[in-house]
This record gives sequence, structure tokens and C-alpha cells, in this order.
Amino acid sequence: MVLYLRKAVEEDMDLLYRWVNDSEVRKNAFHTGEIAYDTHKTCCAKVMKEKDIQQYILVKETEGIQKRIGQIRLNINKDTARIDYSIARNMRKRGYGVKIVKKLEEMLTENENGIAVLVAEVKNENIASAKVFQKCGYTETQKNNYIEFRKQIK
Repeated sequence: MVLYLRKAVEEDMDLLYRWVNDSEVRKNAFHTGEIAYDTHKTCCAKVMKEKDIQQYILVKETEGIQKRIGQIRLNINKDTARIDYSIARNMRKRGYGVKIVKKLEEMLTENENGIAVLVAEVKNENIASAKVFQKCGYTETQKNNYIEFRKQIK
């Protein structure tokens, strides 16, 4: 079994739409309303064109069979990237949150991309994501209605 990140492509759009509108994902998002398909399509097109926004799919490959596990997105501003991730409903509670964050860190550390700091904003109620960033060694700062997690990777 091999786990790796690959760039999100247009063929992932419908899967990403299902993931982004998953009830647990919406509950833990800062904007909890369902996302319309047209809005999602526009957003995906922007993500795939912009150099300051990058989105990756975590893929698990076993004996040539590929399974998409989750997504992680970066919003880049100079040397800092805000990260947002989600794991497919049927793949949760298996440690993939930690794995997707660690894979991203490895990829960014190995590449010359100028990203030195990763930041995530997690709602106070989102215990699962908070635990992911704690396990990955992020420093936490309590804000008004969320926790900011920060890690220097370079």
C-alpha cells in the first residue's frame, strides 16, 4: 500500500462537491451552509488556475487500485499557507487526517516553493481536527471562536 498526494484535477470536481457538502464537513466549516454546485464549479476552476491556491487529493494505492481518501487545500500568501482538509466520510477515524497533513508537510519541505509556515484555523467544537494538528506538532493559539494552529516547516 502506498499513500501519496496528487494535484486535484477537473475529473475530481464531482467528488470534491460531495465531500465539501458532507454534513460533518459543513458543520465544522466556518460557513456552514450547503455550497451550490455552480459556486463549487466556479471555485474549483479558480483553484485549478491560481498559483496561490493549490489543492491535492490523498490517494491510497493497493495492488494498482487507487482510492481517493481526502483533500487538502493551500491558500498561499508569501511564505505562509493556510491549510484546509477533509477526509471522505467512509475513511474517517483511521488516522488519515494526520497522514494527509504529514504528506503535505513532506511534499512542501522537499520542494522549493517558498512556503515556510503552515496555518490552520479550527472551530473550537472540531475536536477531531484539533487533535490532528496537535499530533502533527502545531502550536496552538486560542482566538475568539476558533483555534489557530501554526507550524514552521522550513
